[in-house]
Amino acid sequence: MNVRMIVTDIDGTITGPDRAVHLGCVRVLREINRLIPVGLATGNTLYYTESAAILLGLEGPLIAENGGVVVVDGKIVETPPEEEVRAVREFYEIAEEELGLRRTEPESMRRTEIAVYRDVPLDRILELLEESGYSDSVEVVDTGFAYHIKTKTANKGLGVEVACDALGIDTDDVVALGDGDNDVPMLEVAGEGVAPGNATPAAKAAADTVLEGEDGEAVEAYLRRLLRAMEG
Repeated sequence: MNVRMIVTDIDGTITGPDRAVHLGCVRVLREINRLIPVGLATGNTLYYTESAAILLGLEGPLIAENGGVVVVDGKIVETPPEEEVRAVREFYEIAEEELGLRRTEPESMRRTEIAVYRDVPLDRILELLEESGYSDSVEVVDTGFAYHIKTKTANKGLGVEVACDALGIDTDDVVALGDGDNDVPMLEVAGEGVAPGNATPAAKAAADTVLEGEDGEAVEAYLRRLLRAMEG
């Protein structure tokens, strides 16, 4: 495989069990970033993702809000249509009133989706989604840290495809790393999808490679092997 780009999730993938970033992962990702682009794909806000890229020393594409926002070379190249984003907001208002959902951050922090606390059973939210008539355009994804109310068209896999188009890279030449259900589209579209041992069953099923170890420690070891192969 001719690896031309790496895209990685953050929480649960390049972190430790305590959710702190694994320093070994930071070091090896920086080494790889000198050779090829290394990007981030997360369910978090664009502000968080940009800040993380600076702290990690990475210069590849940024996929934020589960693919709702894609940034290449500092420019936003993809966001869902406004009518889809409007549907997300409308459903949230219904769910807020009916179920008492609460945002995890101020409205201004997110452009295309809404993250809410996991203090209401997901089944109840999905039932309301069907009953309200928004299920054709809106979905709710559990990242393990929050529920994300988002458009159906946006996902991390589409984000990888958009970034590849902008950079002239084939998705077959991409290694994607992730541990959650929201990483599944990205793991499927990449030439090599990699999941750590702590990944969800869906992420493991979508991955081409499932690591024996867990969290950032296992991912660092994998990336070290990959770096040696790239340099050799």
